[in-house]
Amino acid sequence: MIKGDVYEALSSGYSKYKEVAFNICKDEDKASDVVQMVMESCLKMPKATLQDIYNKDGLLWYIIRMITLNIKSNTSRYYYIYNKYYEQLDNNKSTKSYMPEFYENKPEDTTESITHIRLDKIENLLSSLYWYDRELFITYYRDGYTLDTLADKTGISRTSIFNTLKKVKNYIKDNINE
Repeated sequence: MIKGDVYEALSSGYSKYKEVAFNICKDEDKASDVVQMVMESCLKMPKATLQDIYNKDGLLWYIIRMITLNIKSNTSRYYYIYNKYYEQLDNNKSTKSYMPEFYENKPEDTTESITHIRLDKIENLLSSLYWYDRELFITYYRDGYTLDTLADKTGISRTSIFNTLKKVKNYIKDNINE
């Protein structure tokens, strides 16, 4: 039995998908983001595959599974784009272990200024790099690419991107505390 158009079914279930996402993550903004990302990935699928899932009454369950995986997995595209950056910022707020001498006789609210100081140092270090290394590093982290997607987007081999990112990370690590 062939049902109606899968794209109509996909769009008509948007509010239900958003409700499911909200029940999982308990955050309205994150729920909207993850549903948009799942919808985008569905639209990128071949229509015949998506239509087949819909014809077998599996579209709702497929979408729910995709939402759940994106929210809960540390390897999902959603995690890399939305959560990874904020987790790193939260981790940097506890910088007392990096620079304990800075905290002697300092008030407790200096963690944010330490983060800004470290970010400024990283920016200065990046500005002294060769333009290719700097732009590749900035693009990778700012836009939340994976190695594969950045390689596809730029036409640069994955290995070359990996080696460049590793070189820049090591350079920053070696020079950040000087």
